[in-house]
Amino acid sequence: FGKIDDTDMEAGGGMRHNIDSLITERRGLIDQLASAVSDLTGGSSEFDDIFLLRFILTWERRGGLPKAVDACRHTIQWRVENKQLLDSVCLPGGKAPNEDKIMKFETVGPAGSLGGVEPIYCVRTGYCNVKGLMTTFSVQEISDWLHVIKERNYRVCDERTRKTRKLVKCITVVDMTNFSMFGGDKKFYEALGDSSKRAAVNYPQLLGKTVLINAPSFFRVLFGTFSVFMPQTFLDKMAFCPATGTSLANAQNASVCPFVRKFCGDNRSDIPTFLGGDMRSPDHLVPREECNSALTKVVLANRSKTTVEFEVPGDGFTAKWEVLVQDFGVGMSAVLVPSSGGAPIKVIQDCKVKADGGLAEGVVELPVKGTLQVTFDNTYSMFRGKTFQYRLDVIGEAASHKTQAPPKEDPVGNLADRVQAVVHM
Repeated sequence: FGKIDDTDMEAGGGMRHNIDSLITERRGLIDQLASAVSDLTGGSSEFDDIFLLRFILTWERRGGLPKAVDACRHTIQWRVENKQLLDSVCLPGGKAPNEDKIMKFETVGPAGSLGGVEPIYCVRTGYCNVKGLMTTFSVQEISDWLHVIKERNYRVCDERTRKTRKLVKCITVVDMTNFSMFGGDKKFYEALGDSSKRAAVNYPQLLGKTVLINAPSFFRVLFGTFSVFMPQTFLDKMAFCPATGTSLANAQNASVCPFVRKFCGDNRSDIPTFLGGDMRSPDHLVPREECNSALTKVVLANRSKTTVEFEVPGDGFTAKWEVLVQDFGVGMSAVLVPSSGGAPIKVIQDCKVKADGGLAEGVVELPVKGTLQVTFDNTYSMFRGKTFQYRLDVIGEAASHKTQAPPKEDPVGNLADRVQAVVHM
């Protein structure tokens, strides 16, 4: 993990330092800061000594009291203006704007703690679809989401600091299992860099350390590419853990890690299994392809199409669909074939789902019992095959939930494949 300078609070030091001693040692600076922001606080208990201390600790080596005043004033104004949003994000089941849709691409979230004290936030980067994320959302939308969800860890750290009377910070673990150097996106790194710069002002002393684990050997070279987007204060808190294969059955457990031993002893009960602990992995950290919500990947040859069928077990059902195209676009349409006979009912008009539109989704009415036939069409493409992912759920009472039926073989597609094979012989 690298050695932590325990005296450098902004580079990860000070974890579990006695909060009352820190306040006493900096009493004069805290009082000066309180006076400088008193016109904004309105006497609110939210902005007390512990709140102000984090600003003093952050800026005492990097600009002193004037910088702490500027950052604190900005943060108080931001917190007051966004109070409703910050409160709602932290409610049980509360969501940040766009979060439900964002989490269809991300495998991130809370991952236990160090001995019940420091919260662990894990990013399983090899199981995140960053390219799909950034074709669906703007840099600003992702930066805003990354920033506002830090409020959850901030409130946990603040509550535990007050309870234990020790300075509690968050540990971010970046699990690089399954990481590919081709899976990144420059726009995501821009969003990450922007949110990190904002967090350095609005969330002082929140991040204790960012630990990269299960990193492939080439990553240190790649790291230099996107580190230019990060503030130095963020980079100072980063460390590489030499452990690899921590999710494997024969992996060493987390207690062999000196960092874990320092803060947890032999207690691994609050560390997830894929990091060498004993805690069951939270659902949000299970790769989507292993979940019931997984998308099915299809590789569709040029000049071909494929049809997927779903049972509609009664009248008055609906179908919820998602399609994510890797490059260019693919045609899509759907008909409902009534089980009682009669003409097929067009429920999705012919359309083209394009990659640059990101995740496409919709809901259609299925008025009668029958078979829903969804067709993906690439017959218009003379030379280029298409790769896409899809999911469809038939929703309603007694629905079969056969959401990922295998593609139905299509004569046009088979013929196109045969012709293509002949051309290349």
